[in-house]
Amino acid sequence: MLGLERALANHLEVEAKGRGGALLRMAGREFRVVGVDETPEILVSHLCQSLSEVAAYGVATVLTDDSPAGTRTRMDFITALANIESTKGHAKEKHSPDGEPLLTTAEAAQQLGMSRPYVSMLCNQGKLGEVHRSEGGHRRIRQSAVDEYKKAHSNGLTNTNL
Repeated sequence: MLGLERALANHLEVEAKGRGGALLRMAGREFRVVGVDETPEILVSHLCQSLSEVAAYGVATVLTDDSPAGTRTRMDFITALANIESTKGHAKEKHSPDGEPLLTTAEAAQQLGMSRPYVSMLCNQGKLGEVHRSEGGHRRIRQSAVDEYKKAHSNGLTNTNL
């Protein structure tokens, strides 16, 4: 639960107000807390610990709910996790070192109206310019190279330098 506590602490701000009170700011809302003798740091620690326990209990409750609503909630949860995992680690592969958008072979194929294997062949032949490789070894093609290829071939021209 320490990771959750750290995440909560990043979104929680406490301001001591004197005479046993504090102002708590979280998620754009303010809460006045009274009867507090702890320092703001200790208060944040206690609040984060309590909030993470409540969150863990809520997640456990949802994950064990056998009702149709519980099933739907679990499926939504799984979908959200899958979306996070599908985008994790790919952000750095979306742009070349100079900031130009990079496309997967599937994305390039869709834009060119070709099959993915045909685009891979064009990459191997050097017809789509310099091809970058992701950390996993997958091809990444500059958007400008796809645009140039599309422009050259939409006019019926063949430029082997592309």
